[in-house]
Amino acid sequence: MLRSTGSILRDKHFQLLAFLITSARGCVDEPKLYGPLRLLDAASRLIDIMEDEGRSSEEISRLKELIEENIDVLMYDEEEFIRLLDELTRELAKIIKNQKT
Repeated sequence: MLRSTGSILRDKHFQLLAFLITSARGCVDEPKLYGPLRLLDAASRLIDIMEDEGRSSEEISRLKELIEENIDVLMYDEEEFIRLLDELTRELAKIIKNQKT
């Protein structure tokens, strides 16, 4: 059941949905690396939601910190931005691996 418009606009899930849809449209006309930049922004927003709902962990919150501390690196160093993506991928893999043991 849909909530009233005022209520849904404040819902973090809906805000993330709107961000994803409008980002997808923006990616059509933006430079190639803006897609990954937008995805990192979405990941940070999703972690906010997870934290609010008590579904995060220290390791997941650390991913958000890495994103927020370094997300602007794309504006001046594409190679460093790609290294950031690699680091985040490694950290995520560690979280997944630790859950399997």
